[in-house]
Amino acid sequence: MLIDWLTLRYPITPELGAHLHQKIIDSLGKITKISGSGEILWEKVELDWDAIRSDSSGLFWSITADETSQRYLTIGGSPSSVINQGVNVFGSLQVALCAPVLIEHAGKALGAILPNWRLWQCRRMDITMNYDLGNSAQVKQALSMLLRTDAPRRRTNSDRRGGDTVYWNPSSDLQAGKAYHKGAHLRMQKRKGNIEIDEDTLTLSDNLLRLELKLGSRWFRRLRDAKKDWRDFTAIQLFNIHNNFFSSLIGGADVEVSDMGTLLQELEKHSPTKGRALAAHNCWALIKTIGYTQTKASMPRATFAKHCQYLRAAGISSADLCAGVIIPFRKQTLVLGQPVTEWSEIRRAA
Repeated sequence: MLIDWLTLRYPITPELGAHLHQKIIDSLGKITKISGSGEILWEKVELDWDAIRSDSSGLFWSITADETSQRYLTIGGSPSSVINQGVNVFGSLQVALCAPVLIEHAGKALGAILPNWRLWQCRRMDITMNYDLGNSAQVKQALSMLLRTDAPRRRTNSDRRGGDTVYWNPSSDLQAGKAYHKGAHLRMQKRKGNIEIDEDTLTLSDNLLRLELKLGSRWFRRLRDAKKDWRDFTAIQLFNIHNNFFSSLIGGADVEVSDMGTLLQELEKHSPTKGRALAAHNCWALIKTIGYTQTKASMPRATFAKHCQYLRAAGISSADLCAGVIIPFRKQTLVLGQPVTEWSEIRRAA
């Protein structure tokens, strides 16, 4: 479990000091990448922070502005990557530990003491969990099942790239999800020379299915409008935010649905009337008979949407609906409530 990315910003004010103020203003219109040692690796004339992948090593900074033309020093990076020489598999889920790592690292690179982390605004946070499925074949099977579904607003990567990643709402600035094989990703990073990692650790990482949730700028604007503070989030709260997003997509919720009788009982708990529960139950039976697309076309859009709403509340995920079956994550080792938190927890091949 870890916060795998933070994008933070601080208003550019005279309090930053004249030297630092001029230095960062000179970089207006650029994104700068800083290495783990504080060396500037490159500068690009662009301001597309969303284009920076959470697996990018090092730290990035630039000058951004809001709708009132207030300018900000904006920094972004993976705290785990900064600490662990680019290998961001495990880390901390504590905001108070992760934010200072990036700010102190940026301060060293800029040659300045930057303000305390509690004075910064958050514009993006990636919450990531790793799940030990036993071996790489199990991970690929899980991803293959997700790739074959047609869950709402889901986009997969190109088959030419091996089908190792599934995206949900990839362009959203509210919430976006991603599932991928961490072992395959680390091997790619090693081939590119981005990280140094031993073969034994790579072998362990082959077991890992990684679920990554991005909370974007609109999510934090809504948080601010609700008079809530990102600095106050606990690890448990962040875990629950992650779990709530993914449990509705790929299963793993507290409700087990193993037969139609159990499903009807669950639907009656979540539907306003027994009649609507039965109608949703019949909708699920039809999906299992003729498929998701044909069932959807056979009834009014609003009616079908209501049935799906009750089915999801009863424990049927979006992937289950589209596949017409209960995908077997619940019967295997992917349990969203039990991610692995360190290398020693990953099972080794006998």
